[in-house]
Amino acid sequence: MNVSKKMTIRLLMSSIIACLFWLCGFLYFSHERTAMEKMHLANQTSAVSRIYNCVVNTQEIGMQGYFDSFVMQPKVLEILRLAREGSEAEQAVQRTRLYRYLSPVYEQLRERGVRQFQFYTPDNRSFLRFHAPHLSGDSVVARRPSVVMANREQKVVQGFETGRVLAGYRSVFPIVYEGEALGTVEISQPFETFRRMMEKAGEGAEFLISYDATLLLPKLFDEQKKMYTPSLFSKDWLVEDMHHDLADSSPDPSPLARQVYAGLPQLPAFIRALAERQPLSLAIGTQNGFYQLTLLPIADVEGLPAALVLALSAAPELDEILHNFRLHLLAFTGLVVLVCIVLLLFLRNNLAMSAKQGDFQLIANTISDGLYVMNEQGVITFVNESAARLLGYSRSALLGQVAHDCFHQHKDGTSSLLHCPLCNVFRSNTRFKGEEAFYRQDGTSFVAEVASEPLLEKDRGVSAVTIFRDISERKQLEEQMHELCNTDPLTKAFNRRYFLEVLETEVQRSKRYGVPFALVMGDVDHFKRVNDVFGHQAGDQVLKEVVAAIQARIRSSDVFARWGGEEFVLLLSSTSLESAVPLVESIRENIRSLDFGEVGTITISFGVTTIRDGDIVDTLLNRSDKLLYEAKAAGRNCVRFSA
Repeated sequence: MNVSKKMTIRLLMSSIIACLFWLCGFLYFSHERTAMEKMHLANQTSAVSRIYNCVVNTQEIGMQGYFDSFVMQPKVLEILRLAREGSEAEQAVQRTRLYRYLSPVYEQLRERGVRQFQFYTPDNRSFLRFHAPHLSGDSVVARRPSVVMANREQKVVQGFETGRVLAGYRSVFPIVYEGEALGTVEISQPFETFRRMMEKAGEGAEFLISYDATLLLPKLFDEQKKMYTPSLFSKDWLVEDMHHDLADSSPDPSPLARQVYAGLPQLPAFIRALAERQPLSLAIGTQNGFYQLTLLPIADVEGLPAALVLALSAAPELDEILHNFRLHLLAFTGLVVLVCIVLLLFLRNNLAMSAKQGDFQLIANTISDGLYVMNEQGVITFVNESAARLLGYSRSALLGQVAHDCFHQHKDGTSSLLHCPLCNVFRSNTRFKGEEAFYRQDGTSFVAEVASEPLLEKDRGVSAVTIFRDISERKQLEEQMHELCNTDPLTKAFNRRYFLEVLETEVQRSKRYGVPFALVMGDVDHFKRVNDVFGHQAGDQVLKEVVAAIQARIRSSDVFARWGGEEFVLLLSSTSLESAVPLVESIRENIRSLDFGEVGTITISFGVTTIRDGDIVDTLLNRSDKLLYEAKAAGRNCVRFSA
């Protein structure tokens, strides 16, 4: 085979490989772009939901303040009481009094974004609508479940609801005066108030609120239906006051928003989400770049999705994702072309080299563990994003730094580079695996699980690859589990299981080295009477205080545990009987002198013994328990001991 044919075959093979390689890269980058877009849109949906919930919480607190300040006043309550007890004529008089008295308040509330301020009778009839005082006496049972719920259950009902005049966010408060239910009052805000607050919090987003026609129109007075017109995206969803008849009406949508809303019926995902009343964020491509549209269904007080919020905002993040996709694809295409050229000259070697390097870069940039490479001087020559994130640095800030000086601290507190176990892998040509303290840029530390291995060149370490992860949470959980396993949940003293382990160890140590120790068993006298007379809560408090009193008088090397119920055990290490008895007597006397509140004084009996030749755990416990019962038999509040 001549050189020309060989070159042709190599060129053909290189082209096929390059095309397949490019196609795989294209699919990979496309997948990454799609995944990042989905993640961003999901975050956008959550952000809009948080904005709405924050606005709702703020407004609910404000409505409660208005109710407490303006409605729960003696004169208002007296008027409502007279209206409840009077005839229809008397009710008309009291309605006029109430309207005159609270009209200035209503004007203040209107300036603060309140649209509806109205009172209802206990039987769910309208008593006074400040926004429409000529309309009263009608039953709202069929149209206003929030009023019915507030009157029936005598609790505050807050949420979105349509009505006979206008829709809005209702806060319905039951009014009770001297134990008598006088009805309810509604303080409502139009959703335009919410929309404006959401726009302030939304950083440039444009919000639109629309209402479900099937739920809204049947409730409205006929004269109010003209206030609602079909939206641009569906005739089944209405927009309020597009003709700007109200003082607090919404501004017209921007030309871009109108264009986007009009095109929404062409998007199957939007139509599906609208039909299913599910939250959704969509990417909308325009000539000026990407925009993101979020649909957020709003449920009324009955749980029905009666309204929805549309949030439209510029999405530079999506533009950046697309830009990065194109940039990466372009760079990848250039790389493929370059590889093709290189393959013509050095097909095998360069292909293998590129594959290894590509694998390393891919692994390094996708693993969640921190990874960095340092040379013989400990200088960082490569670091992945996870390492920079865990350490609180940027990648550029870490490159060129001595890793040990930058963020490493030895477990023994030293900081010498010569004694650094991670740098010693160069000298010993062996790997290191263990736990080390790493420091973030802000000065805080964390426990890292570290593995470091040298990269050899001619049997000599020329660089080292180190992988680490933050195990602080795991260590904390281990400590918490250790505490839960070894301590009594009520008194926080050691538990029986842990004490037996320590006692067994102390017995073996005493046998081996001849070190004495004392075992004390104590029992609170007449504790059952405390529980029977004062209750178990008082008994628990007594146990806690007894434990605290004993712990205050023993050494940190002693082990004190709750044996069970009101019984406790104490191990006094390196202590003879002559030393143990006075200590126990002082503890007993101290507890007898304490004041336990309503329980009064408490006494405790003790049995004290020390280890003998041939003793095991059971014989020690049995002897101390027998001594304890001797103390009980001797009249309690005393110490019985035996060597």
